[in-house]
Amino acid sequence: MTGYEAFLLTNQSVPIEPAATIVVLQDSPQGPKVLMQQRNPDAAFVGGAWVFPGGKLDPHDRDDRWMQRCDLCPEGANRMLELDQHAHAYWIAAIRELVEEAGILVAEGANGKLAQAAQMHLQQQPSGFIEFCDAHGLQLQTGQLKYLSRWITPQGNPKRYDTRFFLCPWPQGQEPRQDDHEAINTRWVTPQEALSHFEQDEWLLILPTIMTLRQLSGFDSVNALLSALGQAPDRKNQ
Repeated sequence: MTGYEAFLLTNQSVPIEPAATIVVLQDSPQGPKVLMQQRNPDAAFVGGAWVFPGGKLDPHDRDDRWMQRCDLCPEGANRMLELDQHAHAYWIAAIRELVEEAGILVAEGANGKLAQAAQMHLQQQPSGFIEFCDAHGLQLQTGQLKYLSRWITPQGNPKRYDTRFFLCPWPQGQEPRQDDHEAINTRWVTPQEALSHFEQDEWLLILPTIMTLRQLSGFDSVNALLSALGQAPDRKNQ
């Protein structure tokens, strides 16, 4: 059974899990490009599809210690996502998943070497992100992540997620490095290029990805895109 066939299975008893997706943006002469990765064809959920980095929340993403490792205002995050508590976990999960799947670290002073070290650490200790950040004195740049949208997987799928999408400018100097486990290919493409690959039956895309790519199309720069679409989170000093 292919990942796409599994995606179409009907099972109304599947629980909905919280998840985060991060759309990394890079300026180019053709306009903003997005970082996309192809999921492992053997994955149970949308195997082989091209997606943005992301995944479900880890219990450790809710740890209150993260408030010492970022400038996110917890009350403001809760208001933005319309949650009673722990909304900061979505920002943390998005940053963590980007490290795991693409080897990019959105943190003050981070470079490619540190991002690679973080990726290797998470491969060995998947729940050890906060310990890595503590050990290196890292401050996550949660303010760089602008909230975009919310997608909930409909009934009839083998796995269901309540996913928050975030936009983030590419931290220059950090080249993506896929994990070759969850992600097997990595590309920078314009939204139009990705949609063209889909229309020509070259890439498998799922509905949230298609709609997000359409939403991101037609901008001249990353700054223009972020200004038009992204919701900036409140920071502690605001």
